[in-house]
Amino acid sequence: MASQYQIERARGTKDASQQLSVLQEKWPLAFPVNAQDVRPLATSVAHEVAAAMGWSHAYTVGVLGSWKLASIYCEAVLRHDQRIALDGAPAEPVEPEAKDMAAKRLATLVARKAAKAAAKKTAKAVPADVVKQAPAAPLPELPATAEQLRARVRASLFRRSA
Repeated sequence: MASQYQIERARGTKDASQQLSVLQEKWPLAFPVNAQDVRPLATSVAHEVAAAMGWSHAYTVGVLGSWKLASIYCEAVLRHDQRIALDGAPAEPVEPEAKDMAAKRLATLVARKAAKAAAKKTAKAVPADVVKQAPAAPLPELPATAEQLRARVRASLFRRSA
């Protein structure tokens, strides 16, 4: 059974797209609309957002998780050396571990996108008439009488027991 923390976090992840617009209105410097304006957030942001919005910490982590796993945010982590607070003020520096995790996440996203493109290209490359099923092998002729059918069944049973 899932813990209450996991349930709240999953609910935050599910509601992230709706809640992100609320966060963008409240803190436009921390959650900008334009990709070039995105900066890495301070590590204490989850607690501050939870307190300001009246959300549980787990729900806030779920909402922020979608933002932080996006390719735009990962690119910002790699591009910048300084984190920012919710008001846009400089906070602590970006750790090398965070840059490593962002690089791995971007590699995963690129690989996933390439796999989807390859699958789509393969699906388009196969003509529709080739996709049709190959003709099935002709079925053996069935015995005409009941006695012939019984003889066939007996023969197959005899072969199995041998």
